[in-house]
Amino acid sequence: MVQRRRAAGIAAILFVAVYLLLVRVLPFPALVAGRISQSALVVAGLTVTVVWARAARRATGRMRVGLTLWSVAALAWAGGEAIWVVQGWATGLAPVVSIANACFAVTIVATPLASVLLVGRLSASLRTLFDALMIGTSLFFVVWALILGPAHRSGDTNLGTVIYALADVVVLSLVLLLLADSGPALRTPLEISAIGIVVMFAADSTYAYQTVAGTYRFGALPDLLWLVAFGVIAVGAPHRSELRGVTRVSDGGRPRAYLPYVPFLLALVTGVAMQATRQEMDRVLAMLSMTLTALVVLRQMLILGDNRRLTRQLSALVDDLRYRADHDALTGLANRSRFEECAEQALLPGAPGPVSLLLIDLDGFKPVNDTYGHHSGDRVLAEVARRLTAAAGPGDLVARVGGDEFAVLTVTDPGPVADRVLAAFRAAFDVGDETAVIGASIGVTSARPGGHGVGQLVRDADAAMYEAKRGGRNNVVTAARVA
Repeated sequence: MVQRRRAAGIAAILFVAVYLLLVRVLPFPALVAGRISQSALVVAGLTVTVVWARAARRATGRMRVGLTLWSVAALAWAGGEAIWVVQGWATGLAPVVSIANACFAVTIVATPLASVLLVGRLSASLRTLFDALMIGTSLFFVVWALILGPAHRSGDTNLGTVIYALADVVVLSLVLLLLADSGPALRTPLEISAIGIVVMFAADSTYAYQTVAGTYRFGALPDLLWLVAFGVIAVGAPHRSELRGVTRVSDGGRPRAYLPYVPFLLALVTGVAMQATRQEMDRVLAMLSMTLTALVVLRQMLILGDNRRLTRQLSALVDDLRYRADHDALTGLANRSRFEECAEQALLPGAPGPVSLLLIDLDGFKPVNDTYGHHSGDRVLAEVARRLTAAAGPGDLVARVGGDEFAVLTVTDPGPVADRVLAAFRAAFDVGDETAVIGASIGVTSARPGGHGVGQLVRDADAAMYEAKRGGRNNVVTAARVA
């Protein structure tokens, strides 16, 4: 991969060197040098189209769509450049006609969309786009206030030439924001592409300035910068190994809340300085100010929406964790911790009582695990939980307190509850293609609030349960009621 990119870089350098030789060194007439310059730009745009289209073919998902749009953007730029060079072939200079501007407009629209598609979630995509627009608009505010605005007010009325520079800033901002979230596989292509867009911004800004000043001709400095920019972007095209298994650059999840406000503050300082020095803010700066205000408001609305979504997710996560902390994962019953907590509350002085505990140990469950496997054993335990829940009263607590040991905590008469539990075990349990008969030994004890604690209650029920097992199993033994 490194060798291929190094070879592509050498090829780009050689192409630029040949360009400099033909356009700047050899004594070609200015008209011929301009034609060579513009033709080389068309070739550079088509080269970017091809290499990024190859990268898109190797990608999947939204990544493929995003890279395809990058290729379309380069193709549209090459088409606009070709139309422009044909229009100015005879003179070495021509205004950008409507059809060429339409091609360049495709580039301006497709490139930000391509960058946004590299982000995973829709909300992250929109937030990244607004961040880029804030950064781009803020920087363009400064550029217009300090450079392009004074040149325009000197006499030129063509504002269209500066739109390309604004688009470059927006795209560069998007790439930089994506770069902050990118994984190591795509970091190098994004870094190289960002360098190319920086050069593209310099080219478009220089072109805008020279156009306003009336000094631009085919073969001038912007042409060289455009050529270098497209060469760098071509070198940055992702290779097969960088795209393997990647469907998007990021989820836009890394926090960067303050990043867009850095250039925004720069624009604010510039505007304050203009007011302090009594410089007039023209219509463009006024429009940019209103745009920045709208972008800040919209961005904050997106952040509020994301915060609400995160709050809902956090609340659901807390509820889920609380449920998991109190319940057995297999059966969904209360676990030992929850059982002890509820029993402790029921035995507190002043609580309505008495409270009774049925401690249930399964008879014949171990052979199910040994014969049919743990999967069948888990099915039996889940069915036991369902039957115990049906047998217990509406206010009773049913818990799984051990591997095949269950408990029912009730404030009603425990006798009928125990009878219903025994009846629930009369039907055989499904263990796949066969059935198994499982019984239950039940130890029952009761206590009044303020008397014995949970430990004594469990020990009494446990002793009664073992007495039930010694008495032939699948029966009920009630311990002496605690006064």
